[in-house]
Amino acid sequence: MKLRERIGLTLGKAYINSMSRVEELVHGAAINPLSPKLWANPYHYHSKMRDTSPIHFSKALQAYWVTQFDLVQEILKDKRFGADVRRYPKRVARITKGMDERRLNSFNNPSMLDLDPPDHSRLRRLVSQGFMHKFIQSLEPNIQKIVDECLAKHGNAKSFDLVSALAAPLPAIVIAEMLGLPDTDHEKFQEWSEALVNGTSTNDHDKIEASMRASQALIDYFKQMIKHKRDELDEGMISRLILAEEEGDKLTETELYNTCLLLLVAGHETTTRLIGNGTYLLLKSPEQLELLRKDRSLLPQAIEEMLRYEPPVQATRRFVTEDLHFHGTDFKKGDLIFVSIAASNRDPLANTDPDRFDISRDNPRQISFGYGIHLCIGASLARMEAKVAFEMLLDRFSDIELVDQEPAWGTNAFFRGLDHLNIGVVRAGE
Repeated sequence: MKLRERIGLTLGKAYINSMSRVEELVHGAAINPLSPKLWANPYHYHSKMRDTSPIHFSKALQAYWVTQFDLVQEILKDKRFGADVRRYPKRVARITKGMDERRLNSFNNPSMLDLDPPDHSRLRRLVSQGFMHKFIQSLEPNIQKIVDECLAKHGNAKSFDLVSALAAPLPAIVIAEMLGLPDTDHEKFQEWSEALVNGTSTNDHDKIEASMRASQALIDYFKQMIKHKRDELDEGMISRLILAEEEGDKLTETELYNTCLLLLVAGHETTTRLIGNGTYLLLKSPEQLELLRKDRSLLPQAIEEMLRYEPPVQATRRFVTEDLHFHGTDFKKGDLIFVSIAASNRDPLANTDPDRFDISRDNPRQISFGYGIHLCIGASLARMEAKVAFEMLLDRFSDIELVDQEPAWGTNAFFRGLDHLNIGVVRAGE
């Protein structure tokens, strides 16, 4: 990273920290993504903001926070709030200043996550052909095999780190096999994916640089793999994406490798944190763990409650596409809005007693996989991986407990998860 960029990051951090302190003093609430207090317990700040000002302008971030469940859902399905930053020249000029050619090319060719209709609609229709329900369901036996292999590596160990042993490698391996990548490339693929994910939404210079290198390495790798698959099609996702067609329309080369990167990052982020966060919640609530052991039929419901209570993705962003008046607030075209999933999922108007983790909660309302046209296309896969992981953990271990009663949460305010989760175990039959 260039010295100018490093200085810019440092000055930006100082400004956000100072302005957030002022904002909290004046308005009684602020969400500072750089604050260790927020990393430790974001829900206190998100809920305080929701109770104080459901639509709040943050001078520190020069953006709005929306924190009420119904308002968040409305924004995520309203076409007047878009995901594509390229529609706003002033923002583009600030973001792209100093970018090299490769980074600029990446910015100008976003994945469907950062696109609006009609571009988003076209890409999603094509990509969804690779996510046919029958195909996703067919992956379950292989996911069981991967989970078994991950846990078997720790043999008779009385304790291990669940994140590094299972939660992190599982989605990377599943995605690699799903894409149809050779077994010999899985280890390299996992290293790249971890480096790429570690550099998202962080201010750590070294992690950002490592992430950029990993991103380019993966793009180069996918380019070669796509070229190879065109000559030797198989049953993997890359081949399915190459063959995907609707009324003569097909994915371009750039769209193909961008989609592969999106599947990697989105799948890795969400599933790793869902498994880690969910395990932590069960171990911090022994009565809930025992309830699940006695009644496995609660597992799908328990996963929904895990997603609601500790959402892996804490917030997403939207841009205002036109001047408008929305629930008492006047927005200008180009305004940035942070949509708080963390606050929405714990809105008492959406869920009774929202700060209580309850796997028997009837139909927990949550938007952890998004809402509207950007609803996560891989949500069913993430749920399946989590279901298999929890089933096999309960089958394999008759007792599981936390080694560290208060493990450290990650320092990324937009992705909530534990970097490590050390657990003590007793194997079934011991």
